[in-house]
Amino acid sequence: MSKKFATSLLVAIFVVFGGFFIAPTANALTLIAPTFEQNVDPGVASKTEIKLYNETQDTLSLYPEVVSFTANGETGQPTFDFDAPLEGVATWFDLPEGPIMLQGGERKVIPITITPPIDAEPGGHYATVFFGTSAPNLEDPGSLALATKLGSLFLLRVFGDVTETGNIAEFGLDGNKTTLNRLPATLFTRFQNSGNIHLRPEGTVTIKNLLGAETAKLDFNAKKGATLPDSIRKYDTIWEKGQVKQASGNFWNKFWTEFANEKNNFALGRYKASIALTAGTLVQDNAEITFWVWPWRIMMVSLLVLALVILLLILFIKRYNKWIVAKAKEPAEPQKK
Repeated sequence: MSKKFATSLLVAIFVVFGGFFIAPTANALTLIAPTFEQNVDPGVASKTEIKLYNETQDTLSLYPEVVSFTANGETGQPTFDFDAPLEGVATWFDLPEGPIMLQGGERKVIPITITPPIDAEPGGHYATVFFGTSAPNLEDPGSLALATKLGSLFLLRVFGDVTETGNIAEFGLDGNKTTLNRLPATLFTRFQNSGNIHLRPEGTVTIKNLLGAETAKLDFNAKKGATLPDSIRKYDTIWEKGQVKQASGNFWNKFWTEFANEKNNFALGRYKASIALTAGTLVQDNAEITFWVWPWRIMMVSLLVLALVILLLILFIKRYNKWIVAKAKEPAEPQKK
């Protein structure tokens, strides 16, 4: 990683991307739409527009910039290289040069033309149109380190030989655990996109108890997050019932707080979780795991209470038997004639 690129990571960036990133405004500037999914033909110009709204009473000077992006790890967060030369999908965009002056309370429509080259590869191409508060320095991109940027993401699909392939790389319990003492249970799905277009997997996670009865049915990827081509993204699905309170203080305080948490998020025994998902028009896959839930605090307190009840019952029976024996030994009263 170059020094300039490391520096440019300090840029305050705000992007929204259909489940990828969040933060809809920056410096009271609103951008509509935050995400574009658009089909484009090689060699054919496609027109769209971005709406900007200055929510402040101050005048804003904005400088547009186009930067391609890739997935960063398995979190769905983006990687932007502001030091990269203007090439690839970033060169397909034609938009007004800065500064774009936006008066206080003013709304402005920014026209954008996207023209893929005639030899553009079919599949997904990804770029972000940023509006920054500082002019780009083409000779020293790292100088943008203190700028604030608001971006709209473009997920472009170039027509042609598009490949939709993917599968569940891994399905399991967070931390690769097999046993919990209470809910929530965080189930993770690592979805691998091996095609050349982004995919938004969707489906359900079904949880059944030891008897095979359905205990919960959860919506997988409710936020419709996408997985970019040639990448793996991790999705979390949470099974929960009640509010979990933070345990603090001494041992006994923590014990009874966790006891209440186990009670509010009670589950007991073996459970089987299965996932069935689809992605795009062709991808289908499923997986399942087994895990156990042992609320040991509830079980321990219940056993102690049961033991106490049995002990008291035994003591009562012994006292009652003694009373019966003593009563039987008393001399019988003479019968009156």
